[in-house]
Amino acid sequence: MKKLTAILLGAGNRGLVYADYAISNPERLEITGVVEINKENREEAKRRYSLPDRAVFKCIDEFLKANIECDFVINATMDEAHYETTMKLIDAGYDILLEKPVTNNKKELLDIQRAANEKGVKIVVCHVLRYAPFYRTIKETINEGVIGKILTIEMNEHVWIAHFLDSFVRGKWSSEAECGSGFLLQKSCHDTDLICWLHNDSEPKRVSSFGSRSLFIKANAPAGATEYCYNCPHNSTCLYSAQKVHLEQDLMPFQTWMGMGKQIEEITKEEKAEYLKHSRYGKCAFNSGGDIVDRQTLNVEFEDGVTAVFTMVGGTSKAGRYLHIVGSHGEIEGHLESNEFALRVFDRSEGKYTYNEEIVNVADRVKNHSKYAGHGGGDYLLMSDTVDYIGEGKASVSVTDINDSVNGHCLVFAAEKARKQVAVIDFKEFKNEN
Repeated sequence: MKKLTAILLGAGNRGLVYADYAISNPERLEITGVVEINKENREEAKRRYSLPDRAVFKCIDEFLKANIECDFVINATMDEAHYETTMKLIDAGYDILLEKPVTNNKKELLDIQRAANEKGVKIVVCHVLRYAPFYRTIKETINEGVIGKILTIEMNEHVWIAHFLDSFVRGKWSSEAECGSGFLLQKSCHDTDLICWLHNDSEPKRVSSFGSRSLFIKANAPAGATEYCYNCPHNSTCLYSAQKVHLEQDLMPFQTWMGMGKQIEEITKEEKAEYLKHSRYGKCAFNSGGDIVDRQTLNVEFEDGVTAVFTMVGGTSKAGRYLHIVGSHGEIEGHLESNEFALRVFDRSEGKYTYNEEIVNVADRVKNHSKYAGHGGGDYLLMSDTVDYIGEGKASVSVTDINDSVNGHCLVFAAEKARKQVAVIDFKEFKNEN
C-alpha cells in the first residue's frame, strides 16, 4: 500500500495523538500540513512533523484557498467548530477522520450525514473504544454467534475524581451553556456508540434517562468556604482542594495549565500557585457554578426487544469501564482496564444447564507505543484501520462510515430530552422530527 498523506486540522492534545501515528509509522502516513489558530500549538506541530512554512495555516479558509491535495484531513478541532469545519471539508471533497462528538446537536449531525452521503465523502468518527482490542474482540465473538442472540447489555463508566474535577467541575466542560452539551455527549458518547455498534442488528425503539448534579453544589460546601481554595479555611482538609489535586499532586497537568501560554515543563510551581488564585481551576469545587450532572443512567429498548442500560458516575476513586452482555447461549463480562473478559457458554451436553468459562486476555493485542496506545490501544488501532480504510477501502470490524455513528449520537440527544422532560422518548419519532 502506498503511503498516505494527511492534513492536521486542530493541533491540540487529541489532534497530536492521532497525527503522531505518522511518527511511529512513517512508511504508512505522513502529515503534510497543519491548520491551527493557536500560535504555540501551530509552531509545535510545524516542528513535530517537519513542515515547511507553506504547509502551515492559521485557519481552515486559508487552507482551503491553497487547494492542497491530501488523502484525508484529521479534524480535531473543538466540538463547537466541528460542524462548520466539517461541512467546508465535505464541500471541498476531502475524506475526513473526525474527532467525537460529531457535533453538539441533532440537526447539525444529520446535516453532516446528508452532505457526506451526497458528496461521496468518507467520514470516520473517532470512536476509539471500538478499536480497543477489548471491545473489538468482544464484537468479533458476538458476530461469530458464540453467545447466541443478545438479550441485554449492561455497561457503566466510572470517571476518576481528578479527571472529573479538572474537566467537569472546574474546567471548560463544567457548564452545558459554555460547552454546548451535557456529560453524556462529552464523556460517554463512546459508550452510547458501543451500545449501538455491539448490537447493530436492530434500531433503538425507546429511550429514558435519569440523572442530576448532587455532590458539587453550593448546599454541600463546608461553612465558611470561599470562592477560591487558596484562601479557604478548609484548604488543608478538603478532599477536593485545588492545591491538593492540581498543585501538590498535579494529577491533570495538560488541562490544568494549558491556559498559561507556556510549555508545561517551563512553568514553575510558584507560577502555578499564583495561577490558581484567579483561574477557574483554583475555584472551590462546590462553588464553581457548573451544572453538568455527576451521574446519569440511560435505558434503551431496541426494536427487536433487546434492552441496554448504561450508568455513568463522576468522581470515583478509580476510573473504569465495565460490560456485561447476556445472550441466549452464554454471556460476556469484563472490565476494559484489565484487558480481559470472561466468556461463559452454556453446556447442555448432559442435559445440565452448566457453563464453560474461558478468560480471554487481549493484553498482547494492545500495541504498546506509550502515548500511542491510549484508550486501551484504541488510539493506535483507529489510525491504523483508518489508513487501511481510506487507502484501500479495507474495513475492519471497527471501521464504519458516518451513517453508523448517527444512532449512538442520537441516543445521547434523546436521553437528554428524556432526562429533562422526565419522559420516555420514541427514538424513531425523535430522530425524524425537525
